[in-house]
Amino acid sequence: GDNGYNIIALPGACAFVPALIASGISPQPFTFYGFLDSKYEKRKKELENLKFNTNTLIFYEAPHRILKTMELMLEVFGDRDVSLSREISKKFESVYRGKISELLPSLEEIKGEFVIVVSGNDDSGLINEDKSIIEQVEFYIKNDMSTMDAIKMVAKDNKLKKSDVYAEYHRGDDK
Repeated sequence: GDNGYNIIALPGACAFVPALIASGISPQPFTFYGFLDSKYEKRKKELENLKFNTNTLIFYEAPHRILKTMELMLEVFGDRDVSLSREISKKFESVYRGKISELLPSLEEIKGEFVIVVSGNDDSGLINEDKSIIEQVEFYIKNDMSTMDAIKMVAKDNKLKKSDVYAEYHRGDDK
């Protein structure tokens, strides 16, 4: 790059494999995403699209963006298990593991290219079988889903017809 950053080409797409193994996060199934968009709004949208993905997610990130990206992941994903591996191909290999919130304070001083491994969305924690249909729909809406998408999601989660969930949800309007 011409911004004075050193771009180091890691050997193909293999760089994330040792990072995934070292992460201690479930290696199977995983989604390799690569670099997020450099523009904040687009990056946020990309993360929002991945929010309900249950796979372990793998990203590459540049040193000058790592802090902002991790803050955004905390905001969009919530406080998930994460592993940051630095300089996988060099002798100063470091792996940081913990919750996103636990790693944030130490990100100021860290230099180098990163591989970020984030645990996938754990549905079981997301939708609680004890919640009513209405509460489940409201949970998704609170997490920035449209009402219709939320109804679709709850129908899928509970193996119900969309129309039934819709009727149940809107029955609550008569109170």
